[in-house]
Amino acid sequence: MRKVLLIFGAVMLVGLLTLVLLSEFASSRPRGFTGDLALALPEVAGWQRRDIPIAGSSAELASAKGILNYSQAKQVLYVRGQVQLLVYVAYWEPGKVSVVDAGSHNPDSCWVNSGCVRTERLYAVSGRAGERVLWPYEFGQYIVPNGGKQNVAFWHLVNGEPNRYEDQRAGWRDGFIGRLERLPLVWKDIRTYGINQKNEQMFIRISSSKNIPELLNDAEIAGLIGKMGRLGIFTDERWR
Repeated sequence: MRKVLLIFGAVMLVGLLTLVLLSEFASSRPRGFTGDLALALPEVAGWQRRDIPIAGSSAELASAKGILNYSQAKQVLYVRGQVQLLVYVAYWEPGKVSVVDAGSHNPDSCWVNSGCVRTERLYAVSGRAGERVLWPYEFGQYIVPNGGKQNVAFWHLVNGEPNRYEDQRAGWRDGFIGRLERLPLVWKDIRTYGINQKNEQMFIRISSSKNIPELLNDAEIAGLIGKMGRLGIFTDERWR
C-alpha cells in the first residue's frame, strides 16, 4: 500500500512539474496591442487631463511594478466641471503574467485588502457609451478611506476579450495562501485559455463618485470614453 501511494505521489508530482513547464514555455499568441498607453488616454477637448502617479513614491512605484510585473501602466484623471473620472490601465504583453495573477489585482482584492469596503457588486454588465457597445464590464461600489464612495467599472481583457469574475471573492490574499485560494480559478483558466496562461492582457478601471450608468448616459462622458477605443473596451474596435 505504501509503495502504491509513493508511486501515485511521484506520478502526481511529475504531472504537476510538466504542467508548470508547459505553462511557462508553451507557445503564445502574437502580441496584438503595440501602442503606448499615454496615447490611448489622450487629451480631449473640454476636459482637463492630469497624469496621476500610480504610487506615492519612486520606491512604492518600483514595488508595485515588481508585484504586478506589467509592461506598461498609466493613470489619468479627467475633470470637467464637477465631474471627475480616474482612469487606470495596466498592460501585460504575452509571456508576462498568468491570467489568475493579473486578475487578482482588481478592486475586490487590492482595494478591499487596503481597507476599502465593498458595498455593491455586479458581474458582466452590458453597457454602451453613446452609440457604441462596450464589452461587458465588472461593476463595484467601494467606500474608500478618506475618499468616500467610489463607483467602479473595470475590464480585465485576455487576448482582447473580457475575463469573467463570478467565481472570485472579495479579499483575495497575496502570497502562497492567496495562490491556494485561487487554485480553482487556475483550472477554469486552463480550460478557457489553454496550458499557456501568460496571455496578452489589459486591465482598465474607470472610477468616479457618480453612478456608472449615469456616466455612460452623459453625452460628454460617453464622448470621452469613446476616445479610449484603442484600449479594446468596445466590441467594434480591437486594442491596437
